[in-house]
Amino acid sequence: MDGIKQQMHARQAEAIDSRHQFEMRKKKRELRSEIDKINDKSKATITELKKDYSQKIADEENQLEIKLTELRRKNDEIIANEKKRYEQMVQDLKSNHKAQIAELEISQDKEVENRINEHRNYLESAQKKFEAQKAKLEV
Repeated sequence: MDGIKQQMHARQAEAIDSRHQFEMRKKKRELRSEIDKINDKSKATITELKKDYSQKIADEENQLEIKLTELRRKNDEIIANEKKRYEQMVQDLKSNHKAQIAELEISQDKEVENRINEHRNYLESAQKKFEAQKAKLEV
């Protein structure tokens, strides 16, 4: 009977071993399923984070582009205003220069006229002196 007991014992050990292997495979499947679920959930979270991050980057770039456009517009306005101011300054300088030239011309014309008058007066007085001297000599 020892042989039968050994066979029964071997069958029981085999059944236990078979049950243990089945339970181990079942646990592996459950763990694999749980790992896959966690992995899928992690991938979904990562994808959502990437999407949110990309959206935030796009929003930030849009805001920066708007600010850059505003700065460029303000710069263009400032440049246009400065150009107008410069042109006005140039016109004022040209007007002042023309006025100074006109003033100098008037001043020089008066000076020339004064010199001509002085010269005439000198010539007249010289003519009178000459005639007076001539009259003295003729007498």
